[in-house]
Amino acid sequence: MENSADNAAYVLFRQTGFNVVSELQSIAGHSDIVVTTKDSVFIFELKMDKGMEAEAAAEEALNQIEEKGYATRFIVSGKTTRKIGVVFSSEGKGLVGWKEKEN
Repeated sequence: MENSADNAAYVLFRQTGFNVVSELQSIAGHSDIVVTTKDSVFIFELKMDKGMEAEAAAEEALNQIEEKGYATRFIVSGKTTRKIGVVFSSEGKGLVGWKEKEN
């Protein structure tokens, strides 16, 4: 994970007791955080806003999940797959938005 927001999110998810993997490799890259439960897979792509509107940055994160095929490996699992783009403030204001899409 490349920054402290990624690290903090990873630690938070680990506390849930679910299976959490960071930097899960795909053919075209790696997803920031993947959380799996008995019935679902949650794929998180974390972005800093870097002057962008939160909505646009979240959409960019979702596009990255799609373009790089992060969800492909989970298709055969039969689990519901949720793709979530999470946006943090580059000015240190914490979480500023997210957008999700169900497969």
